[in-house]
Amino acid sequence: MTHVYDRIFENYRVLDAQDQPVEDTYSKLAFWLEPPGCVVQRSDFSLPVDVHSDGIVKPGLFLSIVLEGSGRGGTSDGVDRHSYSDNQMLAMAVREPTLCNGDAPGGSHMRAVGVAFPLPSIQRLGLESEFTELFRTTERPVLSMTLPATPRVQALAAEMLSPTIEGQAGQLLIKAQATELLARSLFALRHRADIDPPSGNKRARLQSVKELMDADPSYPWSIAELARRAGSSRRTFNIQFRAVYGVSANDYLRNKRLGLAREALVHQNLSVTEAAYVAGYSNPANFATAFRKYFGAAPSAFRAQR
Repeated sequence: MTHVYDRIFENYRVLDAQDQPVEDTYSKLAFWLEPPGCVVQRSDFSLPVDVHSDGIVKPGLFLSIVLEGSGRGGTSDGVDRHSYSDNQMLAMAVREPTLCNGDAPGGSHMRAVGVAFPLPSIQRLGLESEFTELFRTTERPVLSMTLPATPRVQALAAEMLSPTIEGQAGQLLIKAQATELLARSLFALRHRADIDPPSGNKRARLQSVKELMDADPSYPWSIAELARRAGSSRRTFNIQFRAVYGVSANDYLRNKRLGLAREALVHQNLSVTEAAYVAGYSNPANFATAFRKYFGAAPSAFRAQR
């Protein structure tokens, strides 16, 4: 008989510690939500025994918000595999059928919400380009991450798990909640950032760092120094800067410097070597390559425009 899991798995099974099939408590709690076109699974129970699940996952986006519980899951080759615990979110984008598995210890109580959007649903929602963009820098068929669930995401999961509104209004609300989780997880996977963009004090510190770069772009800023001034690690700084301004800090600074070099060539009668110095390049050849790539023409061509 057709099951809702057929929309997201090519095959699926649940086994105990002796590799014997056990009652699949998880799939009994799953249902299809249309629109937006996703599988929703609400779990609030204790596992009687250790369980292991495996199956071939179809292309799509898979989310789990774990409010309480522990376990592991991911690709069977172990590359994209994560452990999870209380108040964590797991997000996994799959672009081709992939063998995945997971396990959870018996006796633990599991309170979690899972939301799975198969690729056809993502396409109908007009998000195919955003989904494809996730894999721009990797040959892997899967992109996944685990991160702390923010208070907003925890609240969404808690209300999906225990709805406070029934009937058609309740259905409308859970559809909106699932769609919001989809949007936030796409953002998180794209930027490898916190599930919510930086705000408040974090955003203010990023802005102050950007203003320092704007005020003195020729200074040899390093990511380490910029991150220190922002009060974060290099990785977090890079992620948050891109999330707020749309480009990495390195690219922002490079573009700023090349813009100044162009102004120097056109309006200040500087030589190409002098313009390279303005842009922070010690090697004019490297400067010319970067300039041509950014503006589509050699620095000498802009100088000739004077």
